[in-house]
Amino acid sequence: MFYPYTARQARFIAIAQALAEKFAQRAAEHDREGTFPFENYADVRAVGLPALIVPEQYGGWGASLLETVMTMGALAVGDGSTALNVTMHMQTLGGAIEAQGWPAPLLEKVCRDAVDHGLLINSIATEPELGSPSRGGKPKTRAKPIYAVGEQPVAWVITGRKNFASMVPTLDYMIIPAVLDDGSEDVARFLVPQSDAIEIIETWDAMGMRTTGSHDIILHDVRVPHDYIIGRGSTDNPHQKSKPTANPWFALGVSAVYVGVAVAALQAAARYAKERVPTALGKPIAELEGIQRRLGQAELLIHQAHTHLYAAADLWERYPAQRVELSPTIIAAKYTATNNAIDAVDHCMRVVGGSSMTKHLPLERYYRDVRGGLSHPMNDDQALILFGKGALHEAGDAVTA
Repeated sequence: MFYPYTARQARFIAIAQALAEKFAQRAAEHDREGTFPFENYADVRAVGLPALIVPEQYGGWGASLLETVMTMGALAVGDGSTALNVTMHMQTLGGAIEAQGWPAPLLEKVCRDAVDHGLLINSIATEPELGSPSRGGKPKTRAKPIYAVGEQPVAWVITGRKNFASMVPTLDYMIIPAVLDDGSEDVARFLVPQSDAIEIIETWDAMGMRTTGSHDIILHDVRVPHDYIIGRGSTDNPHQKSKPTANPWFALGVSAVYVGVAVAALQAAARYAKERVPTALGKPIAELEGIQRRLGQAELLIHQAHTHLYAAADLWERYPAQRVELSPTIIAAKYTATNNAIDAVDHCMRVVGGSSMTKHLPLERYYRDVRGGLSHPMNDDQALILFGKGALHEAGDAVTA
């Protein structure tokens, strides 16, 4: 592909590829046992990757959305679970930096901690009753104010339960939405440091992405300073109050991870095709046109996904004044990339045949992992309905004209 087209992009990708090689050596065992790969995150911190999206003014690398998407995709070739978690850090902090909606001292603190200490952060918003926070609704998690002198609270005590707390075994900070028990019933988002008052309930036992450590957490009267409120509002979902429909840091970042898993599957299938020599054939199956066609279909799907993701990220950066109008482009890129990744892995499975179902090859893991892309917002049904309504609206305008 034309990308990467700068030495800086190539340098970020090379760092991710070096990490991916290490991750790949551990991925099968951790996947089989469902264990959390702490050593992967030690490696991530050792090379300073948490600083990727931190602005240079805070000592970070200052990566753009496009550079981040490229880097996370390269990381996922080694281990989708780890790359997905690291992407959660990137999208949480990258989106905050871009929006500049946090209190400035708090944003600077987190950014400098990411640079100096390899801090990792994620937004932990989902609850069993709430469902996906992207659909709105108030959480059951509550925050009670603590007063000293005057009407301004000095701290808050947070109690509640969250699920799908990805990367929680190694997180340093979490963003926790909670309803305020100060008479307002506002929903606020708190920056919550990891502490002994946060209990991890190891509930994550999934088909794919088995090593993300996306367990439940229970917050047992977690005390947080008042200054650690990131934002508050009377809406059910204050985080989305003034945002466009699509969050590109999330949508493009996670999609790049699933395309990275498909790249790993293509590499594995191609190696298998070159090495597999059936006695009845007497030559590698890679020489068969049917095998080449399947590999070509997978390669084409991945190429389309990369092109769509990178173009969408590039447009987002180039035209900040048109970001609301670019929302459908972001949604289309997410839909295309995640579905293309699934189809590409399916073609790779067909290249290998029955052996692709066995655990001595990584393809069955890629097959399980890549399906996770369908569950991230915005899902396929939502996207197609949105585009369908858009087509009907445009048709109505055309008739009127």
